[in-house]
Amino acid sequence: MNAHVKVVISPAQQLLTMTLGIVQTQLLNVAAQLKLADRLKDGPQSAVELAEATGMDPAALTRLMASLAHIGVFAETAPGQFSCTPIGVLLQTDALHSMRDVALTYGGEWFTNAWPRLLESVRTGTSVFESAFGTNAYSYFEANPAARAVFQQAMSSFSIEEGIVVRDYYDFSSCRMVVDVGGGYGQLLTTLLQALPALKGVLFDLPAVIQAAHRSLQSEPFSKRCDFVGGDYNVTVPAGGDMYILKRILQSRTDPQVCTLLRNIRNAMAVGGRVLVIEPDTSSLYGRLLDIHMLVNFGGRLRTDAEVKELFVQSGFKPGRMISTDSNATLRLLEGI
Repeated sequence: MNAHVKVVISPAQQLLTMTLGIVQTQLLNVAAQLKLADRLKDGPQSAVELAEATGMDPAALTRLMASLAHIGVFAETAPGQFSCTPIGVLLQTDALHSMRDVALTYGGEWFTNAWPRLLESVRTGTSVFESAFGTNAYSYFEANPAARAVFQQAMSSFSIEEGIVVRDYYDFSSCRMVVDVGGGYGQLLTTLLQALPALKGVLFDLPAVIQAAHRSLQSEPFSKRCDFVGGDYNVTVPAGGDMYILKRILQSRTDPQVCTLLRNIRNAMAVGGRVLVIEPDTSSLYGRLLDIHMLVNFGGRLRTDAEVKELFVQSGFKPGRMISTDSNATLRLLEGI
């Protein structure tokens, strides 16, 4: 076929492909589980070689690799032989901004099992996670440490790139103490402390998360300027900060839950303090799909600038600046004073 001939995909073909979206999710998940991108790091390999290395059926893995090549993750450089594309490189464990843990998370049981109940979420406007699992997502992670660890690693994958974005788009030079609420393993706070030698920080999350973060970061030079605090931000947050950061926290919570959290921060912060809400918006397909994920699995949603500002006002804050970014997730930074 002439390389310059444009292939026209009919509406029916497009829709048929969309209906198999779950297959793409699971292709990426299995590729991440088998570390196929890692195995191709040093150059092309045949599907037969990959099958032998992973203990998979050669014929089935050949079909899997062909499908992954068709969606642009790998390239078939010769019949039955595959290499990584720039997209596939992002599934490598040590790649810059690796998304391997994201693929593992979104292909996991906790993410996938509630989706057949989407209609119920649309009917009620609430999460259906509990009807699928008998508990909410947060309690599920408490009872399933392995799933929680993968989820936290996925969130950390986002935080590495997003921490740089936040550092570059917001001026923290006047801040004395930053409290990262729900800060996970500390990637965002790490980025800020490394960039600002006079800054002090508090990493605040669930006790089990904080224990893991402390083990990972305690040898870092900046760790002497960072306190590691475990707790429940639905109840209280560490006091005395002049900047409180909420990155990807509001999106998973209802309006009453957000107001409770913001009031807890308002009561704890130093006089003249600020809160910085960092969330994706819905200007991209990613944002639109993420919004529905938040509805189904958490009962939350992505909010407009006006909606966030209204929550600020209800919680005792004056809305401040709104800063758009060019990040992959179209992050916005919204300031409450």
